[in-house]
Amino acid sequence: MELMRFLPVRALPMPWVSRYLFSFDFDDTLFTLNGPAEERRVFFNIMRGLRAQYGVLWGVNTGRDPVYLREGLMDMFHDDPEAFAPDFTVTMERNVHLADAEGRLMPGIPWNDACAIAHDDLFSRYGGMLEALMDHLECRFSGLDLRRQANDAFSLVVNDACGLDDVSGVIQDTVGPYEEIVTQRAGPYLRFSHRDYNKGTALAFVASQFGVPPVHVAVFGDGHNDLDAMRHLPEAFRCCPSNAAEEVKAMVACGHGYVSPEPRTRGVLDGLMHGALPHFGMKMEIPKTAS
Repeated sequence: MELMRFLPVRALPMPWVSRYLFSFDFDDTLFTLNGPAEERRVFFNIMRGLRAQYGVLWGVNTGRDPVYLREGLMDMFHDDPEAFAPDFTVTMERNVHLADAEGRLMPGIPWNDACAIAHDDLFSRYGGMLEALMDHLECRFSGLDLRRQANDAFSLVVNDACGLDDVSGVIQDTVGPYEEIVTQRAGPYLRFSHRDYNKGTALAFVASQFGVPPVHVAVFGDGHNDLDAMRHLPEAFRCCPSNAAEEVKAMVACGHGYVSPEPRTRGVLDGLMHGALPHFGMKMEIPKTAS
């Protein structure tokens, strides 16, 4: 997790007053692999303006582990003079880093310590059952190219959306009686974790550390694991791109939120202009992206 400290760019100095907090899922929301560099430049231009005018902080709330997120941020910052590091990151849906006064992303203590203890205890008590379950899944769904992630013992990858639905059903039947165990799902990835640590509880901790009330938080996301953030902070503004899971679109539509007709990064830019800024009463010139 210390890797977050060594990003090639630093966060900007904190605004005089931190009034708002914008949280972005990374893959297929904020970041589009091989997407136009102009979209990234526009994003950072917008966030600089919002920071200066309205005290908006921003961060990445993702299922990626710290190493993988650092790689993604390196791609996002590449050759962009406007780029600056996020004010916070949440990795693996639970581990927190917060920018210090020098713009370095430091572990969110004591949150991370409590999170690690909870997961060590969870996997110590139920590790045998989960190992047996994962062996069963590998046998039962051998045709799905189901595999475990080497760097995360209690997670799976299934490159088949319908197949992952079936896998999730079997998992729920098994772990349902164990209230502490939940699954986090994003794209082809599924991770077992403790119910008290997710994108929602982590984001609530981040907001409290910066002194930002939930009503001044915006949540941008596309995957099933983003539902936790939207549920846990019901007062927050919600936004999703057009490529979001149907469950996410439904969650956004039923609250104060905005479902963009644009996909991925373009959906974030559109969601800022037509969703978040009007919702919070903010006004600024939004640069246009190249077609």
